[in-house]
Amino acid sequence: MILAIIFLVLFATCTGLSIFFTISLVKSPIVEINYKKELVKPALFAIGATISFLVASFGFYMWLNAKPDALHVVQLVIGAILFIGPLLIAINCFILHYYKKNVPEKLDKWLFRIQLVSFVVATFFFFIWTNGLAPYLTYPLVNGISFSQGLVTPETGHPNIAFYAICILSGAILVYFICDHYMYKEYGEHGILESTFFVAFPAGIIGARIAYVIGNWAKEFDYGRAMTEINGFKIWAPLAIWEGGITILGGAVGGIVIGVLWYLWRNKGKSIWIVFDIVLPTILIAQAIGRWGNFFNCEVHGLATDVNNWKWLPEIIWRNAQYSSTSPDLRLTDQMYVPLFFIEAVVNLLGYFVLAHVFGKALRKYTELGDVGFGYIIWYGLTRVFMEPLRDTSFQMGEKGYWSWIWSLIFVAAGSLLIGFNHLIRYRIRKKQGKYVVKKHDLRNGFIGLICIAVASFAIILVGGILISNNPFVAVVAYNAFNVGTMLLVIGFSLFFVGLAITLPTFAEAFAGKDKHA
Repeated sequence: MILAIIFLVLFATCTGLSIFFTISLVKSPIVEINYKKELVKPALFAIGATISFLVASFGFYMWLNAKPDALHVVQLVIGAILFIGPLLIAINCFILHYYKKNVPEKLDKWLFRIQLVSFVVATFFFFIWTNGLAPYLTYPLVNGISFSQGLVTPETGHPNIAFYAICILSGAILVYFICDHYMYKEYGEHGILESTFFVAFPAGIIGARIAYVIGNWAKEFDYGRAMTEINGFKIWAPLAIWEGGITILGGAVGGIVIGVLWYLWRNKGKSIWIVFDIVLPTILIAQAIGRWGNFFNCEVHGLATDVNNWKWLPEIIWRNAQYSSTSPDLRLTDQMYVPLFFIEAVVNLLGYFVLAHVFGKALRKYTELGDVGFGYIIWYGLTRVFMEPLRDTSFQMGEKGYWSWIWSLIFVAAGSLLIGFNHLIRYRIRKKQGKYVVKKHDLRNGFIGLICIAVASFAIILVGGILISNNPFVAVVAYNAFNVGTMLLVIGFSLFFVGLAITLPTFAEAFAGKDKHA
């Protein structure tokens, strides 16, 4: 135990010094820097951090009174070396790429590539490292720190410092720095979003709590029951966010609305649409990291399933997924709960790259400012539409579990309407300014695109309508025929409206013959 603590302190010191020397490069006023020479110090301390972490990892074996076999020792050693080393490389490259001015263009491109590869490598080998420890840990895992009990798990106590909160905060901070970089590229200034972050983040937490309280009012916050069972009910329960209970859907609405209003007030003259397209897709990264809080809390999971189907996951995940916060004293043996947190985290990360890099960059000429931001609303809405029916009913909001599912459908419809109106309004503005010109290839591509979208949307609407008309409504959020039909109708009509709104102005102008075709 003492050995582990000593080398963990040494690890933290070396890590801090490695990052410190990289930050000193960022702040250096020297334009022509010999990077090969200056990066030696961060590299040496990164090596020191890696060795310290490796030794500390063996200290964990001693702490756990483990007698590991050769395979787990190999996993621990390889994982420790190839986790910490690439992680510090990724962090230092991130700092230099995003915050160092006057970095040679060729070097800057390599910094970006190295940071991405290093983050992926570090993540992969982190789980290899955990595999070396997983069989010797106690489950469920620690999910926070209690000021009175120390380290606690979902079955032993309630943490004052919860890992869930740390996951949410870490994701938010990472997103801030990413967005700050892109705002710098746009306006040549850091810190534009700083005050907006400090307002929008707590607003999101408050919005998440309000939505949770409203959605679960009948289940948890019924004041009529409170008056008759006052001794067993806390009158301040709706405010007790420290006892758990938030919903990301409400957090998204609260954070976006307040953040937009604050940004407009504090940053007059800067386009809200640019920041909208930068920030909103990046929120998916924060949500992906925040979902790991559900992993530590053993919550928001699916139904029990055969554990052998999920053993391709890191061992620490499927072992901890054999516990549930709804029955913390019961461990599944040959089964585990479907790790919906992991699935949603992956889908959120995929959504970020699709929105920010496919629609935001590769297909930018086909989108309007604001489309990418509104696309976040659609993507996250669709994610929850398909994920809610998979949840264990204990984690579905509302008396019948419909609260989050209905709001997810609303997100899909609202995002689609916003994209459609965004295109129509911008078309009217350009037309008034005499800037709208129909090009021949636009007309051809628009016609083909409209046909494809119309066929796809009508097919989806038709199937949805048939399912609803031929199956009775059942008050449960599940993949029954009626609910699937409802999902298809919302998606089909949303797809058709977006396709119509994007292509209709082109056809209207082309057939009217009012504009000169280029």
